[in-house]
Amino acid sequence: MVRAPRAQLAFTVALGAIGWATLVAGLATRGLEVGATPGALGGFLAVVLAARALAFRVGATVLSLDSAFYVAAAVAIGPKSGGLLVAVALTLDAVVRRPRAEAGQGRWSRAAFALYFGGMSGGLLAALAAASATVTLAADRDVDAIAHVCALGAGFLVLHNGLQGLRHALGGRSIAWFVREQAGPGMIAEGSLLPLAAVVALLELAGQRAGLVLLCGTYLLVNLIFNRLARASRGWRQRIAELERLDHAARALGRSIELPAVVTTILTEVARAVPAAHGVALIHRGADRDPDRFVVDGLAVATARRSRAELPRSGGVVGRVVAELTPLALDDQAAAGLGVAPLTDGVGAWLGVPVFVDGTCEGVLAVHSEARGAFDRADLRLLASLALQAGAALAHAHLHAMAMVDGLTGLFVRRYFDARVDEEIARAERYGQSFAVVLIDLDDFKRLNDSRGHLVGDRALREVAAAIRAELRGVDTAARYGGEELALILPRTDLFDALALAERVRSEVAARAIAADDGTRLHLTASFGVAAFPDSGVADALDLIRAADRALYRAKRAGKNRCELAWPEPSAASYPAYTDGPPPAIH
Repeated sequence: MVRAPRAQLAFTVALGAIGWATLVAGLATRGLEVGATPGALGGFLAVVLAARALAFRVGATVLSLDSAFYVAAAVAIGPKSGGLLVAVALTLDAVVRRPRAEAGQGRWSRAAFALYFGGMSGGLLAALAAASATVTLAADRDVDAIAHVCALGAGFLVLHNGLQGLRHALGGRSIAWFVREQAGPGMIAEGSLLPLAAVVALLELAGQRAGLVLLCGTYLLVNLIFNRLARASRGWRQRIAELERLDHAARALGRSIELPAVVTTILTEVARAVPAAHGVALIHRGADRDPDRFVVDGLAVATARRSRAELPRSGGVVGRVVAELTPLALDDQAAAGLGVAPLTDGVGAWLGVPVFVDGTCEGVLAVHSEARGAFDRADLRLLASLALQAGAALAHAHLHAMAMVDGLTGLFVRRYFDARVDEEIARAERYGQSFAVVLIDLDDFKRLNDSRGHLVGDRALREVAAAIRAELRGVDTAARYGGEELALILPRTDLFDALALAERVRSEVAARAIAADDGTRLHLTASFGVAAFPDSGVADALDLIRAADRALYRAKRAGKNRCELAWPEPSAASYPAYTDGPPPAIH
């Protein structure tokens, strides 16, 4: 729980109390103004509350574009009524809406802010409006009214943001940050609507209720449009950021083979991807895959300190996730009554998702925070996606530990590749998904071996394998198919996406240099055959490999250093659409 500094808390309470005292003193003298009818007050309050409900975020500030109506109310129905309107609206906003954004704040801090936000704003507007005697404006003094309303609004915005800035400074924020990120954008946006305040005030003073309703409705519609645009923009930015984090994690996991390196990468990438996490834990079966206990590898984000523990398979939050095979989100561990999560002190939020290895739940990927309610639905979605990558990476690491890796290239051996193709065929048929196979053959490799020797040839194979690993995702499989021929399995990938990845690998291979024994730098190229199930019109694993092999040799005959697709054989009925043959390969 975050507590406000004492100076800031005292300042907040004092300003709130002064503001409410100003309003109460004004009401105690003669009550509300004559023009403050229930209809006028209710109408203004409804518009203001609707505007605050449609508030939208721009950078670090939240805009509701409601100041124009506060100023208009102070002009049209009186300073005390306008001040009371502001106080009620902003107090309701502080009580109802802001606690969701300040869940980590202390109870007294939230109460003080509710007192301050409405009281300070309402008292300030009432005092400024009374001092300028705006209540005497006549409806036919249009120019004077507009100038007066704009001056009152500008004064209110400047003083209001000045007091807000002082409060932020007492809380440790930089004044420059406040002006740049909050006060500046807010004053520009709210100030641009001050002419609207003059129009609203004149319509109210003239009794033009129909025009006033139409204007308010149009204003709220504009607010709604901005709200939806801001929400959509924020959603797209969030999804793009998630995809970038997932891509970064996939590339990092693709470079890890040994189990310790895989575990470290998983913890590091989750900490990077979920900023609200204070700690990350990977609960898994360890190198020996003992079915009777879990190994818990943890990372404290702030200190980067690693920890390890062992855990029985049953019971607690981990046992529940494993048993139910579903994510578990706890806003408050202590209140949930499910025990203390591994490597935590039992307080704050905890989020865990199952980790599947070869189709079986073999662990949990979890994050925790000392703050209650720290994780949202986006964090759950992102963690679940990371858990899929973690499961694939752990499966690869376990297979590596079982000596399913070629000693020269560090890629999987042929028998593992064949088994994985069969598994992917079964998975694709069951779930209706595509997957692709890419066969790679190094161009003129025999001539390199004959002219430079087998040691240089081995060096070339290792360099090509490194180029392949640099481009693969965590879920992809690379194998040494035989001799200088390599192969890839790309799950959940159609023919054209596989072609794009193959082209990236081809470019990476061509860009790398191999050091010969005499110090010269040699460059290799490779040819690629790409086939996909079922896109290439194949029925089983053998047909898929044959299709990729035929595409590979077309690439060889077409000049090498290129990628060719395995197209399905066109039927007689479809020939008119393919009179020019399939599209050319990318090279």
